[in-house]
Amino acid sequence: MIRAMPEPAGTASGRDALRGAAVTSAWTLVSRIAGYARDALLGAAFGMNTVQSALVLAWTVPNLFRRLFGEGAVSAAVQPALARAEHERGSSAAHDLFARFHGLLAISLVVIVTLGEAALLLGWLYTPAGEEHAGMRRTLLYSAFLLPYLLPICLAALLGAPQNLKGRFFLPAAGPVVLNLLWIAAMLWPLPATAGDDERAALIIGAILVGGVLQWAMQAPGTRATGFPVAPRFLQPGVEERRAVREFVPALLGLAAVQLAAVVDQLIVRWLVDETANSYTYYANRLLHLPLALLGLAAATGIMPLLARRAATGDFAGLGNALRRGSQSMLLLIFAAAAGMHALAEPIVRMLFERGRFEPEHTRLLALVLRAYLWSLPAAALGGVLARAYLACGKMRFQAWAAASVMPINLVADLVLVPIYGVPGAGWATAIALSVQCLILLRGLRALGITATPVRFGEVPALIAPGAAAWAAAWLTRSGMESVGAGSVAVVSVAITAGIVAAVLACALFRPADFAELSGALARRFKRR
Repeated sequence: MIRAMPEPAGTASGRDALRGAAVTSAWTLVSRIAGYARDALLGAAFGMNTVQSALVLAWTVPNLFRRLFGEGAVSAAVQPALARAEHERGSSAAHDLFARFHGLLAISLVVIVTLGEAALLLGWLYTPAGEEHAGMRRTLLYSAFLLPYLLPICLAALLGAPQNLKGRFFLPAAGPVVLNLLWIAAMLWPLPATAGDDERAALIIGAILVGGVLQWAMQAPGTRATGFPVAPRFLQPGVEERRAVREFVPALLGLAAVQLAAVVDQLIVRWLVDETANSYTYYANRLLHLPLALLGLAAATGIMPLLARRAATGDFAGLGNALRRGSQSMLLLIFAAAAGMHALAEPIVRMLFERGRFEPEHTRLLALVLRAYLWSLPAAALGGVLARAYLACGKMRFQAWAAASVMPINLVADLVLVPIYGVPGAGWATAIALSVQCLILLRGLRALGITATPVRFGEVPALIAPGAAAWAAAWLTRSGMESVGAGSVAVVSVAITAGIVAAVLACALFRPADFAELSGALARRFKRR
């Protein structure tokens, strides 16, 4: 039997994993609240018109990289290499590897941005003028201005990797709040009465670019505090650097399933429905990412340093136990969150967005799209946690292959379902594709040396029970308070409270061990206060 080696001082532990999940979740909540304020202002200012549609589509590629790099994926992809280098050859070797990889990433991003700008410029020049092509020309122009955002946001995310590895989660988790606050400021900034939607969009684009630079600047103090170098090294890559790159690319692809599915959905619905349809998938994914980030991403980010250390020291039994506990606890919460949002989809959308140029018909359609996408939430969250187990064990290619399988499945499902059901069909297509990816990842765990299945079929009913209770309580409460106003803050707040109480009671009945652990953790926290 492989015996676990002691962990070096100053590295992440099991307690750090819980603390990391809590810190990431707390700052993600702040960021999401600011993000919903931003999106509410966006909807009120533009409605669901072609300028707003072009802006959110142009934001898709930079936002894809922001999510891949900025929401823990790049940190998860790099941490195993740094942990291995530090374990095998010492801190100085890990520092040198990080600086060289930093240089390689910076050069690669400059090349990507340069080629992308050239392609967008050519596309804009060769797109015919005229009203029927105005949307495409506007989208290409907005995309050209937003593409440079990739450089600072990706480098900022890389600087978060050594911080998370050393148990520092504050600055990497707080960075996204900056972007949302600047975006809100751009929405509220007074413009001349003669200014139109394009002028407001230009101001937003400027705020996004400034936000990227500020997020990068925020990470330097935290990285420096870990002892890792902040400045990149532009040297000929050695064996370790080339190995890190070979691992990094498939690792990043393997973590991209949810984000790539969202991009495919936006493009398909815009093509098959109309020029404003992608705005509905954008807003639905924004709402979907609240529980996904608070629960799924926070759990994955918090547990990743622990998984990386367990794999580096050969403690695969400990890795499997951590994966099992993390997966089940996360699914228990994610099922309840998805069920509650399903029951309250229309009131939530009305409360958040229905003002200004965002009309009741937009609310009705967006609620339908959101309910369709919620079916993908458990698979998306579990897939993110499982993918990090593969990263920790160095099995990047299998994980990348599982993610790559999502793309053709999602595309075919979109082409079948969207013409029949409209934009909601894209949500069901995503749910099908991500579920397939999850099944592939689950079946491949034994190859990692993980014999304990994270979720057994017989455990699923108990994991779903709190969600079912939350749905019933939220739905009944909402129905009983219709006279107050279907989209009022009071109705939504009371219905959410009822759903939480019902979910907690169901958890105590069907998952007493989880309930006891949660109650004990809360009691210890209040006792310390």
